[in-house]
Amino acid sequence: MEWLVTAEIISLLAGLLLLFAGENLRRLGKFFNQPIVYIEGLLNSIRIPAGLTLIIAGGWMISVAASYPDLWYLYATGAPVLFFGLLYLFLPDWIDSLSKLADQLLFSTDDFILGARRSIGIVLIVAAVYMYFSANMLLK
Repeated sequence: MEWLVTAEIISLLAGLLLLFAGENLRRLGKFFNQPIVYIEGLLNSIRIPAGLTLIIAGGWMISVAASYPDLWYLYATGAPVLFFGLLYLFLPDWIDSLSKLADQLLFSTDDFILGARRSIGIVLIVAAVYMYFSANMLLK
């Protein structure tokens, strides 16, 4: 029952925030969307130790998965780790191109949410009111 009241309060606060504080949310989003650390420069300086570490970790995960069939999911983790370790050692330019490809913004959820903020805010407030009446019905 407490989870329903908690969800109601969160939905109501988020709905009111979206409905009345749109420009402040946009400024807050711009502040939090800034990068804190650029990892590419750091990793390029330690490319060989990072590659060796990834190769050792990936190989270890694959060997553990081979020894214990119940841990089959370690293949799915170890193979990409091993692959990227090999890329770091032998093809560092590919890592840079993959990083640039991954840095491209395909779809901005901030723009979508803030563009439809009034509609989403009203839906969240209506959901909060519904949850309030549902909680009252469950108490009776």
